[in-house]
Amino acid sequence: MTNVGIIGSGYWGINHVRTFNALNNCDLKGVADLSPANLERVKGISADIRTTDDYRRILDDKDIDAVVIATDAESHFKLASEAMDAGKHVLVEKPLALTVADGENLVRRAEDSGLVLMVGHILLYHPAVAKMKEFISTGELGDVYYLFTQRVNLGKVRATENALWSLAPHDISIMLYLVGDEPQEVSASGRSYVQDGIEDVVFFWLRFPGAMMAHGHVSWLDPHKIRKLTVVGSKKMAVFDDVDSTEKVRLYNKGVESSPATYGSYGESISIRHGDVNIPYVKMVEPLRAECLHFIECVEKGATPLTDGRDGLRVLKVLEAAQRSLKGGGAPVGTAED
Repeated sequence: MTNVGIIGSGYWGINHVRTFNALNNCDLKGVADLSPANLERVKGISADIRTTDDYRRILDDKDIDAVVIATDAESHFKLASEAMDAGKHVLVEKPLALTVADGENLVRRAEDSGLVLMVGHILLYHPAVAKMKEFISTGELGDVYYLFTQRVNLGKVRATENALWSLAPHDISIMLYLVGDEPQEVSASGRSYVQDGIEDVVFFWLRFPGAMMAHGHVSWLDPHKIRKLTVVGSKKMAVFDDVDSTEKVRLYNKGVESSPATYGSYGESISIRHGDVNIPYVKMVEPLRAECLHFIECVEKGATPLTDGRDGLRVLKVLEAAQRSLKGGGAPVGTAED
């Protein structure tokens, strides 16, 4: 039985508390948080969970094997470093760190110590994303042309990180997972409307080897709640709509076909194909539960997580490049500092 400690039980951390407390293959030993109100909520889930306002008590507890870090992004590197120094396996929420250098440091620590380092890219544990990956891997969509994501809503407005760092890690992790490659070039453009220096809306572009590209739109200043991924291929197109409660995935038998040898001119050879729209059955499981189960299984078996430290580092490289482009007026940049 793996013993788990959690640092951070706020907006998202309390969901980790609820989930790990309900798992049968681990024991949630303790939770640390600076907020008495947050710790009171933990006690509402289970009075048996030990609580503390000092995270070091979690790290110093010899009975605790693994630590979940669900705090503000600014503290991820420090807490993950200290946890691994204490010999704990680590699940850290996204982003892995705030700089590529710090991310590389964490990956190196984990590999040198043989500890599991996993990043909370929760959507890679979503059954609908797995279905989209299946469409691509089996050739159902044909050659993938481009991907497009939207993650917008009215709130929650952040005070210390912009919309890129708060929202885009989800979409970037999906893009890299589906494409199976890293981009050669990244660009981003955004604006600060509510708070000076903190972009509320960001558009970003990833250009992969060959002709494939991906585009994302993130904002907490939008009248609609949209969580949508579109993948356009040479044969078919697929859409994952996470806001739809019942029909998460749609497969469109639509496309553009060309048969220049049959027609007199190039324009006559282009035809638009409209086919059926298929809504495949996707067996839903809670992505957070799947993620937490995967973490415990990797700890017990010494396995490499789907979203390991290197996966987190790949996402971090794109984020850092997008931030440089954002501050440089949208000019395209590489994914590594020159």
